[in-house]
Amino acid sequence: MEKWVNPACKLSHENKTISQHIQEVLAILGEYLQFYGLREKYFEIAKFLAEYHDAGKMHINWNFNSKEGHAHHSLEYMLEKKIEYHEKNLDPVLKFLILKHHSSLSDVIGEKTIEYGGKRYSIKNVFNVLFKDKMNASLSKIVNNQFNLIIDVVDVLGLFKIADVCSAKGKAVQLKRPVITEDFVKRIVAKKLDEVRWNEQKTLASLPNISMLRAYTGWGKTDVSLLFFRDKNVSKVFYLLPTVTAINIFFEKLRKASNEEVAKYFYFIDTELKEDYEKLSNLYFIENFTAPYNITTIDQFLLAFLQVGKYYTKRVMFRDSGLIIDEVHLLNPLMLDLLTFFLKKYAMTYNFKILFMSATFPSALIKYFCENFQINRFLDYSKGYEEKRRVMWEYIDKQIENSVESIIRERQKGKKVLVITNTVEDANNLGKKFENEYKLSYGEEFIVFHARTMYKNRKEKENWLNNNREKPHIAIATQVCEVSLDLSYDTMFTELASLPALVQRFGRVNRYGDKTKEINVYIFKPHVKNPQSYPYSENELKISEEIVRELEGENLRSEKQLIEKADLSLSYEELLNEITLAKRSINMKYWEELLKFFYSFDVKDEKISQALNYREGFTTLVIPHPDCIEEPMRSYVAELLRKDFSCKSFNEKSKLIAELKELAVPIPFWWLRNAKLEES
Repeated sequence: MEKWVNPACKLSHENKTISQHIQEVLAILGEYLQFYGLREKYFEIAKFLAEYHDAGKMHINWNFNSKEGHAHHSLEYMLEKKIEYHEKNLDPVLKFLILKHHSSLSDVIGEKTIEYGGKRYSIKNVFNVLFKDKMNASLSKIVNNQFNLIIDVVDVLGLFKIADVCSAKGKAVQLKRPVITEDFVKRIVAKKLDEVRWNEQKTLASLPNISMLRAYTGWGKTDVSLLFFRDKNVSKVFYLLPTVTAINIFFEKLRKASNEEVAKYFYFIDTELKEDYEKLSNLYFIENFTAPYNITTIDQFLLAFLQVGKYYTKRVMFRDSGLIIDEVHLLNPLMLDLLTFFLKKYAMTYNFKILFMSATFPSALIKYFCENFQINRFLDYSKGYEEKRRVMWEYIDKQIENSVESIIRERQKGKKVLVITNTVEDANNLGKKFENEYKLSYGEEFIVFHARTMYKNRKEKENWLNNNREKPHIAIATQVCEVSLDLSYDTMFTELASLPALVQRFGRVNRYGDKTKEINVYIFKPHVKNPQSYPYSENELKISEEIVRELEGENLRSEKQLIEKADLSLSYEELLNEITLAKRSINMKYWEELLKFFYSFDVKDEKISQALNYREGFTTLVIPHPDCIEEPMRSYVAELLRKDFSCKSFNEKSKLIAELKELAVPIPFWWLRNAKLEES
């Protein structure tokens, strides 16, 4: 009996033969290659991938209702039929890509068996003996001599895989370039324009392909940043925003203005889509950035370029793209170094257009970007700070918990009051004091908002803040509010923090005003319980207190004074020293040698994790034990954890995973270490 069935007579997917699927994939892939200008040079590679990726489905033992894989049979078919790609150096590479097209590009091959030369062998042994050394030799040679080629080949795989999924799901996903006009940007702003400021904002379009924007809070930099790409013909626009809250807020603005041609993606996105099976089924295309406008985090960019998991379907979408990197001053030294490394490494191949933005762009960071990206022209509207004094403060040499009655009185005057502590523990304790000692109603008169909470609760809190934006209330928050809240408060009570952090906090008060003649910010002595895990160093707090006391009350004539002082708090040499220290934790040379800009980064692989050993600022997600949770949430969590995944459809499993993710709380590694020590 013939081992291989005619592809025109065997189903690949429901109501679709193998031949039909292959032709469909090739047609879609051709359009994608054309979109990125790769068709002429790489169509033969694309055709090879499309024609043989599902050759294994012709095997007599395979059928589309079974869960049996087919990629190993595809290699078996090519070996038996002596099929080789005409460029010998790429043949083992393409065979590997076909073998791994349903998984990450790990060099670990499974143990499934195939028939070869009349005997049965594991696919792992066959590939390792026949192809592995040749492939690694080819990869090393290509990376050293034709860097663009290896990047392009992996990107062709990424586009092929998206075309493959389109055909398999019966989805028509067209790649479209963003059309950016002044009228479109006006729709994003969605309010009466200040003509003087609008003329300033329009100058963004005249900037070079890589540039910077420094503008005072309230100038509207995020809303109008698209103008930077007006005449630059980008394939897509990526907004890389600092927090999920910022993403959610801006997504709603852009969605209303763009006719739904926008997508947001972050780790918890499926929790927002779980009740809509249609959107949940489209999650693959959302997470792989197929929309013209994509709002995501800097982490997602770095994960794609660090080659984590199935990186190849994400990274390709950054070709010829426009990047808006907002609040760059918030990047830690390691992230800054990694971002710079990849933007420079891929500059020629990907032709990025980049706008770095910050309301408080430190001079040291400006110099860093100018030197690394040869930026010779950028926009600086920080002069607007000279005309503003939206805050005046008083420093109080006692801890914030001693001023609860003052905070409550401000709310009783009909004011919106923001209270900021430097730690989650202090925010929670303050909330308990409001509720237990002063009988304020949580969820009506006040709320506690920080990052260390279930995503389910975080969304509810964001909605509460938005719905109460015009009503008197008290919001107790941590650093998460420094960039997340698009709200303007009347009065703020805050613990002393680093000067850059205080500048961000001041931006939440009297946000849309110009001048104040009375105190609207009260700064308190910080409660430093554990210096090792405290978010600010002793030296940062000392410098900050000196400047806060110097500019107290009427001594602050304009916000420009504050920005200038913040500039002096970090020199260029200090910034470079911080980056050098961070680089000791990450060996990019070793990373390059191991992955060859090709293999996937497997975080479980000890060899590779040695290259990326930066853990201090990292968090992990933890689902709290039901016993740690109060009712009624305790019963809900316990019931959800008991649910069985077996016998559920793909959509049902996806929904259940999303429901479980909603319960996860981001916990810093240092906190877990301390908890274990206390337990022992």
